[in-house]
Amino acid sequence: MRGSSFGYLIREGFRNLRQNRAISTAAIGVLVACLLLVGFSLLFSMNVTSLVGYFESQNEIVVFLDDNVEGSRLTRLDEQLKSIDNISSISFISREEGLEQWMEELGDDGTLLEWLVEDNPLQNSYRLVITDLSRMDETVAEIEAISGVESVSASPEVAHAVTGLKQAVSLGSLGVIGILAVVSLCIVSNTIRITIFNRRKEISIMKYVGATDTFIRLPFLSEGILLGFLAATIAFFLLWGGYEALLYWLNNSALTWASMITDQLVPFKRVALQIYLVFLGTGVAISGIGSLFFVGKYLKV
Repeated sequence: MRGSSFGYLIREGFRNLRQNRAISTAAIGVLVACLLLVGFSLLFSMNVTSLVGYFESQNEIVVFLDDNVEGSRLTRLDEQLKSIDNISSISFISREEGLEQWMEELGDDGTLLEWLVEDNPLQNSYRLVITDLSRMDETVAEIEAISGVESVSASPEVAHAVTGLKQAVSLGSLGVIGILAVVSLCIVSNTIRITIFNRRKEISIMKYVGATDTFIRLPFLSEGILLGFLAATIAFFLLWGGYEALLYWLNNSALTWASMITDQLVPFKRVALQIYLVFLGTGVAISGIGSLFFVGKYLKV
């Protein structure tokens, strides 16, 4: 096919879009609504994962040491802890530092503990942050096996709850996105089917005057791709605006929990490109392939 013919067919796609403004607008509106549902599901999943990750990083293990662990024994124990691959950070707290922190937490009442300075009953300890909470039990057992460790204070119930929540959100989000994708495909396909049905006479006339199937298909393909592009772009900016408005409301809300979680939410700019590419790919694929499929049905008649 010559370049001039190809250009002509592409221009026909744009002309058809203008001539069928009402149906095209309906198709774009339906696709925008479907993409917005998928987009909000994606953002919800990303933000829940981010929040769960934050709570994971706050879950610490406290390791209490025997009183006779010091000097070279303490150095060796420190190296053994650092060799455990499921520990992301290690902080050593001496008994003196532990008492100071305890007094600071009590505020003005901290002076009541001053008598403990001369005979400090606290133990040297480590505060450890776990990388993978699903391996909490395994990691605690590994720490307890180290010589010089007297006891380990951990919250396996919290770790198991956070791990279960993370898995449930991941599976639930995939399920919701999958369902929405199927529903979107059905709705948009029906809209495209109606669009092609309303123009079946145009297809028949083009076929009777000798136009090839490719010549007939290409304008509809270019029209479908343009519909997908416009819908993806509109949905992307609507999602961006709605998400930023939600973050603004949360950031300025009087609710304590709202302002607390705002810093842990995913900034839209960080995921903007990925979301737009998903929208663009989904919109163009559904509209373009859908147009080709339904035009093909009439070409076989």
